[in-house]
Amino acid sequence: MEPEEHELLKAACEATAASHPDLQRSQRESPDESAKSIEDEISGFLGAIWQDRKTVYDSAEQALQPLCLLYDLQVCDLSHFGLKNAHHRSRVKWPEAQLPVQPSPNAVFYVLASNLAQSMQAFRLLVLHGFEGQARATFRGVIETADLLIMVLASEATYREFIKSFEDPNESYKHWRSHLSPSKIRAAVSLLEDDDPLSILIDQTPNEVRKDMYQWLSNFVHVNFVAHIVAAHPEDFAGNSRPLAMLGDVGEASRATLAHGLLYLWITLLRIEKLLWEQHRWKGFRGKRSRKWFKYRCRALDELFLSYLPTYWEKNPVASTQSI
Repeated sequence: MEPEEHELLKAACEATAASHPDLQRSQRESPDESAKSIEDEISGFLGAIWQDRKTVYDSAEQALQPLCLLYDLQVCDLSHFGLKNAHHRSRVKWPEAQLPVQPSPNAVFYVLASNLAQSMQAFRLLVLHGFEGQARATFRGVIETADLLIMVLASEATYREFIKSFEDPNESYKHWRSHLSPSKIRAAVSLLEDDDPLSILIDQTPNEVRKDMYQWLSNFVHVNFVAHIVAAHPEDFAGNSRPLAMLGDVGEASRATLAHGLLYLWITLLRIEKLLWEQHRWKGFRGKRSRKWFKYRCRALDELFLSYLPTYWEKNPVASTQSI
């Protein structure tokens, strides 16, 4: 604890002693001694947590490979592409549409890609630190941003609704409910997949993947006693449960959650790639390691999925829900 923090704690204990003298007497110590005992308790407990975090993180990086390699490649693709084109001199997105000059379509894409990359990074950190249940809850936000990014690229109408802003909170809420809520965007993505099916390298359609993912996340994120038991007693890969739940752990549930997330992000990248090439000015875009480099990396990602992820699914057929 820093000196200024100790002084604040000491002042709080002195104020407590003045307002609750009986409570202070029951401690059988002075306010200064109370502050010191609280500091010692915090330091010992937090010290144990920090040491545990390092141990869990070190084991997680090894245990969750090569899933993390697949995940990091996707984070890199989305964030780097969005950043690189945020202020490009030519409009790469919606090149023929008569759209407002501000915000620029390229910058809008970057805003969404950046938010998606940040959410993905938060999800990764939670998984690697043993907080699998919290990571699963966070991934709902990843999905909402990913689906919104798809529809902003797929539908000019959705793009126009997305860039609107309102000073009145009630109007903003009504607009969100009518045009941009997760249920609205999810339905639009589903229709897009029906109208223009995306072929993927596993025995599921993107709509089936999305439906399974929504249901799977809902089973654990909504108020559910069994789900809370899982979060309260995380298991390691040997099936041993942690006595102190708040410290978290990395186990088969972590691997399953990461695999689910990877599959969802993969179909998102494939759809984004298809939209960029077919509906936007991506074919005419030039630059060192830009257009074709992006496409090359996408194909390399396909091969990584083909070689690893389907094998994982065969060994754990949506076993994630069973093992969890």
